[in-house]
Amino acid sequence: MESRLLIVMLVMVAGNLYWWYRYRHTEANRNIDGREREEQLAELQDHWVQFTCVAIIIIMVLAPLAHAILQSGLAG
Repeated sequence: MESRLLIVMLVMVAGNLYWWYRYRHTEANRNIDGREREEQLAELQDHWVQFTCVAIIIIMVLAPLAHAILQSGLAG
């Protein structure tokens, strides 16, 4: 179970890096006008927050389960 928790943490970090890259790329894109850029940035922020919230919820659900399994001795 601890490996699953580690995988979830890695997915969260990788996902946040992905959304950060998309945000910075859109922010630096000069081929679109200011209003369209602001709309795209707001949309990216919404998706980024949604992704992070779901990842945190999954971690919060898996962490107690992993701890319970490790404490019961079934992880070996």
